[in-house]
Amino acid sequence: MGMLSNPVKDVKRLNEIVSILIKYGFGDMMRRMGLSNTVEQASRLIRSPISNEMLNMKPPARFRCAIEEMGPTFIKLGQILATRVDLFSPMMIHELEKLQDDAPVMPYEEVEPLIAQALGAPPAKVFRYVNETPLASASIAQVHEAMTKKGERVVLKVRKPGVRRTIEADLRLMHSLARLINIQSVELRRYHPEEMVREFERSLRRELDFTIEAKNSERIARNLRKFKWLKIPKVYWQWTSESLNVQEYLQGISAKDPEALDRAGLDRELLAQRGSQVAWKCMLEDGLFHADPHPGNFYALPGNGIAMLDFGMVGKLSRQRREQLIRLVRAIIFQETDTAASVLVEWSNSNQVDVEALARDCGDLIEQYYGLPLNEIDIPQILLDCMALMRNYDLMLPSDITLAAKAFITLEGFGRLIKPDFNLMETAEPLIRDLLKKRYHPVRLVRSMGSRAIKLVDKMYEPPSALPQLHNSGGNSKLDAYLIDRLSYRLEDASYRQTQAIYDVGFLLVYTLLLITPHGPRIYDISVLNVIGLLGMLAVMTNVFRVQVLTWWQRKKRDIS
Repeated sequence: MGMLSNPVKDVKRLNEIVSILIKYGFGDMMRRMGLSNTVEQASRLIRSPISNEMLNMKPPARFRCAIEEMGPTFIKLGQILATRVDLFSPMMIHELEKLQDDAPVMPYEEVEPLIAQALGAPPAKVFRYVNETPLASASIAQVHEAMTKKGERVVLKVRKPGVRRTIEADLRLMHSLARLINIQSVELRRYHPEEMVREFERSLRRELDFTIEAKNSERIARNLRKFKWLKIPKVYWQWTSESLNVQEYLQGISAKDPEALDRAGLDRELLAQRGSQVAWKCMLEDGLFHADPHPGNFYALPGNGIAMLDFGMVGKLSRQRREQLIRLVRAIIFQETDTAASVLVEWSNSNQVDVEALARDCGDLIEQYYGLPLNEIDIPQILLDCMALMRNYDLMLPSDITLAAKAFITLEGFGRLIKPDFNLMETAEPLIRDLLKKRYHPVRLVRSMGSRAIKLVDKMYEPPSALPQLHNSGGNSKLDAYLIDRLSYRLEDASYRQTQAIYDVGFLLVYTLLLITPHGPRIYDISVLNVIGLLGMLAVMTNVFRVQVLTWWQRKKRDIS
């Protein structure tokens, strides 16, 4: 117990958690984690034996019930774990998705002082009225409707008292448990407990600060401003703070009720198409997306408009991640096994990978998509297949990719709730084609080539440094044996072609200038510089053709060998 930084309170809370886990049949797991003494102490506190109903429940269902009894912090953890489709089985994910962040309503008399503290004045002086009956109550916050002095309807999302203190204590305990699991349990170590707790802590701390949620909503609203039918609540920054979020009140028909959509005369097919259009743009183009796109966070508005709410959980995909996703899609379209395997290796960030075996399995995976048009390539299913494949190699995907995959899956289920034959890829196809065109656009290639040329020059001026020694970390990785052998030819080809291209572009610019130069020596009224420019351009084109032929011949020889 020396790992616990507040021994009295933490040991008491640890006993409570262990008691709950024993109650739901996880005592043996706690013993394997090195908590035998705590298990024995907690066992004496449990007066009722495990019920037959409990014994008949499957482990994922018992685990979900245990989390619910542990309280709000662990419910939040369970919701984060539900996004880790790369680590847990579909049955476990299905159970964790049932966790609801509902909490008992707090009386307004207890909430009002917190609102007043955040506003710097009594709510009655700032607002015309505040509805004392909350619209919703969760573990972290409670939401009340109000009206401003100007007659604008708003919602007040206020953080509950004592929440931060409780969460800090539970996080401290989670870190201690994660360290114990990592030390004691080989079976559970593969889930990377310490990393998962750190990820959870980052997510929860962001959720505790309501200004982050407000900034996310405004940033997404700016990214999606071209969609005139989309509505994101306006933030009232004059009243918003870390513990209070004041936003515009939006009223519509919940996407949970398809029958109500029909009664309102709304086009369900158009709503599903628009919702997926928003999601794809956020993920693949903007890199900032709603990470929890379930029906409760979307309202249908008159005229088939959409209101998007609650930006407490937002995912981010860097440009590199989006490039990797596009590369993966391209690898599947063109059946490039090596490229698909290299993306998965990059995602895993591990040097303990049997790359040759992974490439073979990738080949089996992408072969099933052979010949399919782009609109039939199911990206959510591809990500699930990749995650299942990586689970077989005990590899862990980065959290941003798993969050995107979970958002894809939730979005697809949401779309099929509104429209049973909903196809998520229909709206994605034009965007993916556009991204592929942009990726290989000549202007971008020239810019990239120029950037690499500058880096090459910078390298020439760098002082020589000692090269690090390559070594094998002792695992079963065949990275050197497989990748270097296969990639060396490609690197040589790429380097040669790149150098030739840089020279050709430079010469082409020079010869173009010579062609358009009006002055200079002339023979028989023919500009000498124009002739040199024309001959130079022909020479450059001949050289380009020669490089292409050589590259083709080298590849042919390598394929034959």
